[in-house]
Amino acid sequence: MKNNPEKLIEAYGEVQTLITPSGHEITIRMQNGNDDDIISNAVGVEDGTATNKFIAGIVVHTDMTENGKFNLDDARNLKLCDKYFILIASRIFSLGQNLHFTFTWPDKVEAEYDEDLGLFIWDYWNEDKPFPIPGDPEYFKNRIPPHPFGKDATRIFKTRTGKELRYTFMNGHGERYAMKVGLENQSINTELFGRNMEQKIGDAWVPIQTFKPFTSLDMVDIRTEIETNDPEIGLATEIPHPKTKEILEYPIIASTDFFFPRGI
Repeated sequence: MKNNPEKLIEAYGEVQTLITPSGHEITIRMQNGNDDDIISNAVGVEDGTATNKFIAGIVVHTDMTENGKFNLDDARNLKLCDKYFILIASRIFSLGQNLHFTFTWPDKVEAEYDEDLGLFIWDYWNEDKPFPIPGDPEYFKNRIPPHPFGKDATRIFKTRTGKELRYTFMNGHGERYAMKVGLENQSINTELFGRNMEQKIGDAWVPIQTFKPFTSLDMVDIRTEIETNDPEIGLATEIPHPKTKEILEYPIIASTDFFFPRGI
């Protein structure tokens, strides 16, 4: 269904239409007090559903569905690059581009920092504004890149031994799987299981339950494939210790001030 900005403004107030790193068109509304309840729900934060419910509430139109509507299942199906792009774009739209936060170092030294959230996103798929690469003036290593396979949800590839595999690009389902596994039970293969990896046996795609049949070289190929074509999204900024100048990577969305700034 075609986006109708006038009707959306009439229904939701001020809205903003954006293109995600995968190339999807979405329209978001301003955040409100009810969204605060959703994003801060303790159970939702623990199992990873809070951010998905939050996104399901603020996206008021999308080209991902025939009728333009967007629900919780659609939020869970977003690739993580799109999910975190929406969270940052919404924060900028509703609360401003500057993130001011306080961090207490292990030695009890407390310091204040400011981060430009605009550094983490881009005007994706704009041919007149190519995505910055190392050496460009606007390059920032933790900026969310455009997804190399656009709107595709899955990818097929072969290992050097000829095994044909298929996986789902990491999304909300995979993220929730990793959270439910728990840190104490996670391994190097957790992220692979979270991508619903399958192997083609004959004409059928069979879910991979164990990687025992795969050689170490197969595993190198699988991990190289993931690192190259579906890498992790590193939403962190580097902050210096005010005295020792030690550098720490700080996850910006983990900051309480990301969703609930104490002052703007």
